Amino acid sequence: MRYIQSLLLYGCCMISCAASSAEEVPNYFVASISTELQRATVSSNADTYAVVNCNALIVDDDVNLSALNEPDFVAALKNATPDRSSLRLVCRYQFPESGDRSLRKRLEKKLSEIAATAGYQDISSSQMSTSAAWIEAYQRVDPDDEIADAKEPLTENRRVRVFPVTTRLSKFVHGDTDCIVEIIHPIDGRTTEISAELKSSIREAVQSTELSQKHTLLFKLSSTEAGRETIEKLFDARLAPKAPDTTNPALLDFFAQQKKNYTPSPALLLAQELGFERIQYSHSPGGGAPEKLIGESAPNFKLTQLSGTELELQSFIKDRPALITFWGLACGPCRKEAPWLSAMHDKYSPHGFSIVAINGYNDKHEAVAEYVKDEHLSHPIVLGGRVVSDDHYHVGAYPTTFWVDSKGNVIDYEVGFTSPKQLEDRIKQLLGDAESQNADHRD
Repeated sequence: MRYIQSLLLYGCCMISCAASSAEEVPNYFVASISTELQRATVSSNADTYAVVNCNALIVDDDVNLSALNEPDFVAALKNATPDRSSLRLVCRYQFPESGDRSLRKRLEKKLSEIAATAGYQDISSSQMSTSAAWIEAYQRVDPDDEIADAKEPLTENRRVRVFPVTTRLSKFVHGDTDCIVEIIHPIDGRTTEISAELKSSIREAVQSTELSQKHTLLFKLSSTEAGRETIEKLFDARLAPKAPDTTNPALLDFFAQQKKNYTPSPALLLAQELGFERIQYSHSPGGGAPEKLIGESAPNFKLTQLSGTELELQSFIKDRPALITFWGLACGPCRKEAPWLSAMHDKYSPHGFSIVAINGYNDKHEAVAEYVKDEHLSHPIVLGGRVVSDDHYHVGAYPTTFWVDSKGNVIDYEVGFTSPKQLEDRIKQLLGDAESQNADHRD
């Protein structure tokens, strides 16, 4: 992904009762990944998640595993899930980070080797940094709060995805949150308010979600370049100022001025209407300005396909609704989306729908060809699309998908990959609209 995540997420689940002091806190957390929320926000393909407090394992500029308690760590990994096939291992550092880059890589390798002794065949490791203290993260959630057989199911519609937050793993990842509302469409330069349609979608999804408590609602947001400042206005989390317990005139005057100037944000008002006390938001700021193309003809281009033949967009999508997406090999969500693009191409191309994927990373032909072969992809892919992506379609994050009607006009765009259902529903809608227009012409 080209955009930078503004919120560093970290996740784990306690394997013993909450510790009462720092000395009793182990330097790791381990949990199985089982709920829809965990698979959506922690890992979509791992069975187990583990995070290690690496600051404690680097002493005098060298790796020192004495603080890990390796036997207990291995036991926790073994007990996390019966099927120990894949592990997501996170090496967690608190600012300031311990050790140089080479030392941290050596520690990461050593921890992966230890995890392998627990029987995991596939281990994906990474490093993360945070300002939060390890003890605070560990003791954040009382294990007695865990709901037995918690499901954390997804409720979604075209505009939002909503999850309850009930497991310790999810609470460590998302903090003091009871419900997550992910707004699918980026906040962009056209956004001036939370629309009535979006408010209705949020209400409907949240009200249909089974929540054990309503204290904090977390909004997950993305934006284009022009939408960044708008997010701060619409999703400001500040609560109304509280009257100070004092008779000091200066302090009382200061409070009165604060109260006079305070206006709750639209998002806070909506959350309170739904029964929550407060809100938080995480923001993935993107660049670009894809919203500029809404209502305009899809910019034409001529690019080379993997086969070596030229694809001209206007000829390729003539009189057909279409999906135009920009992607790259190093983009994880792009790889997640690609097989579904092929499935939709195979299913709906015979019915008059066009799909084309433009490689905006300018990846080499050989690398793309190998990837396409390994993943058995069948949808049309063209290469060398960086200039088209940046200069003509104003893409700031990958994948970015443009929806085009049968007249060749861009009617919408989206950033990221939401779900196969969302993808197919939109294709069906466009095909239905095209059929209706054709019927009108026949009449």
